[in-house]
Amino acid sequence: MKPVFMGFWVVLALSAAGCASSGAHRVGVVRVKAVMEECSWAQARVQQLKKEIADRERMLDEQCMTPLQKFAVRLQELEKAPDADPEKVAVLQERQRVMAACMDLRQKLQEEVGAIRDRFLADLMEKIDEAAKTVARRRKLDVVLLAQPQGVVAWSGPRVDVTSEIKVLVDGDSIE
Repeated sequence: MKPVFMGFWVVLALSAAGCASSGAHRVGVVRVKAVMEECSWAQARVQQLKKEIADRERMLDEQCMTPLQKFAVRLQELEKAPDADPEKVAVLQERQRVMAACMDLRQKLQEEVGAIRDRFLADLMEKIDEAAKTVARRRKLDVVLLAQPQGVVAWSGPRVDVTSEIKVLVDGDSIE
């Protein structure tokens, strides 16, 4: 289900629940972006992600850019030699082979980085979910909504914002 439609269903479910009962529901809101930007756990994972990306880019440079630069130098040298046409052809063919391998490697590395990013986001959302359940039990909340860019919640007041409690729990601390 697409996020836009999920928002519709959440609002519809809250409305239906409100009509079905006589009392008001207690709602909490978590600002996901704040959790990502302000939790030490999330920041440590982001730094780890950046390091893994940098390591992969360094490997790509070592395996691709350095050899391709050597091909460029060799081709410049061969331009000066009048009888080097057969060697030029061989160097050009080898350069094409290396370029194709580099394109494959770049795609593979991009897929790996995407998988690492997706795993980070899944871990973060799992931690937020666990923390939200804990906060909901402690505060006796009926619903905890996630405020995300292009999400269901455009704004929430301080009375329903449980982000600070969620951040403490995501970082592994206990709220009493």
